[in-house]
Amino acid sequence: MSYLHFKFNTKELRGGSVIRLYPLACLHIGAAQSDITFIEQHLERIKNDPNGRWIYMGDGGECVTKYSKGDIYGQLMSPQAQMNMLTDLLKPIAHKGLFGVRGNHGGRIYKETGLSFDHNLCTILGIPYMGVATFANIVVNRSSYDGYFHHGIDSGVTLSAKISKAEQFGRFINADMIVTAHSHVAMELQPAALQQCDNPNRKVQTLMRHQYICGSAYDSRTGYAEARGYPPLLPSFIVIELDGRIISGKLQKHQKSVTYKSDGQHELKHDYLNHYLVHAENLE
Repeated sequence: MSYLHFKFNTKELRGGSVIRLYPLACLHIGAAQSDITFIEQHLERIKNDPNGRWIYMGDGGECVTKYSKGDIYGQLMSPQAQMNMLTDLLKPIAHKGLFGVRGNHGGRIYKETGLSFDHNLCTILGIPYMGVATFANIVVNRSSYDGYFHHGIDSGVTLSAKISKAEQFGRFINADMIVTAHSHVAMELQPAALQQCDNPNRKVQTLMRHQYICGSAYDSRTGYAEARGYPPLLPSFIVIELDGRIISGKLQKHQKSVTYKSDGQHELKHDYLNHYLVHAENLE
């Protein structure tokens, strides 16, 4: 199990002693259902947030191969072109990236070739690649938050099934927050009140463990969901705010989240295709 540590002090933070985490999951670049307008709006949000930091949570590319699930002929670009475009999208905010973990779509490339889409992407962007999952300790001013980050496991069709799969990590992970993705919903689950012994002070202490599912940029009104009769999901992303203020001499340790959702009214366009397809031809 891997571990990372980040510390943000008041000199680095503007507009209050808080950090906002932007988990970027399931962008699915290369899929016809990937909402580039929604992605670009969210990346602009990160760029303009002085206290914003992002985390790559996997499935940046659609990455359909001959032997994997998915519609290889419906894929708009090759995996290499997907990586090129994703790199171009993230480079302007690369300095705000904390780390990345792998997704199941990028894993398709690795299984067949031994090359990791997710690892290579993180290397190009200059952020640590942590593999399947990682713990990360994030200190905001003097408030310390322990987080566990994993792309997630197979979910289900119903919302209850998606929540149930995400909650499995709570069976063995003790942290202030558990952050997963994969199911394409964006939501904060009901916090769990975990009781434990505070032996130095000889009392019972309660740890509030928060859990988040990150969302996606995949508009499932068409594609596999439509073909199988699944309820469609619109793109949405969750943002997690970690409080590091000191009020009346007391350290704050509060979390809250906000969800940004697609309006569902704009048309999915693929104006970028010409540039990346022509570029790919020049590399052959």
